[in-house]
Amino acid sequence: MRIRIKPAGIIRLYVDEKDMEVPTGLTIRGLIALLAIPAELKLMTFVNGKRKEVDEILKDGNEVRLITLLSGG
Repeated sequence: MRIRIKPAGIIRLYVDEKDMEVPTGLTIRGLIALLAIPAELKLMTFVNGKRKEVDEILKDGNEVRLITLLSGG
């Protein structure tokens, strides 16, 4: 199946905006692993503009936005 990846923030150092073929039944967590995004990066994930948890199963045609959260003070 085909999805669109749209990174924002520091995550763009690891992932470019692109269309990507992925296995059917892939979760957001699986996508993050497939993209080799470092585990220490804290992310918010959106699918088709709606906030989703990492166990959400992706569907063909989804647009996945990965946003890096900042911390500190």
